[in-house]
Amino acid sequence: MTMRRKLIAFAVITNCVVIALCFGLLGWNETGAGAATRDTARFAIVFFLLGFATPGLGKLISWWPEASVLLQTFVAAQFVHFGAVALLHTVFAKGGFHLGLPEVIVVLVGFSIVAGVGATATPRPGKRLRAIVHFVLLYLIFLILAADYSQHPDKALRWMVLPLAVAFVLRHLPRRGRVERANHAVSGN
Repeated sequence: MTMRRKLIAFAVITNCVVIALCFGLLGWNETGAGAATRDTARFAIVFFLLGFATPGLGKLISWWPEASVLLQTFVAAQFVHFGAVALLHTVFAKGGFHLGLPEVIVVLVGFSIVAGVGATATPRPGKRLRAIVHFVLLYLIFLILAADYSQHPDKALRWMVLPLAVAFVLRHLPRRGRVERANHAVSGN
């Protein structure tokens, strides 16, 4: 089994266990479904941040997986999260299931952004438009997370901006060539 398959299987199985634990501990009710929705999203975000930070982490850790592997693992975990969201808004919806046009648009756009990141995660030589779409979707998710966590009503969760900032810095570490050239220029050798 490849690293990609192992990580994706781990993310899917673990997020299913998270759902089971939330229902097991809090009950088969709206509280359990709400916890499952929040916790599966937070677990998926871990893989997003690792994938986002991969350009820097790969420079520091020789065996680090490719960004595409971690981002597709994020997508798999996020799809399990979408299942938890569906449970919350169907089985446990107060007053019965109802989705208006604004909710449908949010669901379709969110799903499309996440699926797009997964579909474009593996680089294809000569596919510049694909690379641009991937870049835009990746940073769109990053900005959504930064905006959400920086203003989160639970003040403890505002600390999530720190892992976001670290991931951003790691992503933008200078390339070795630039660092070596800078060191060479400073030392005068």
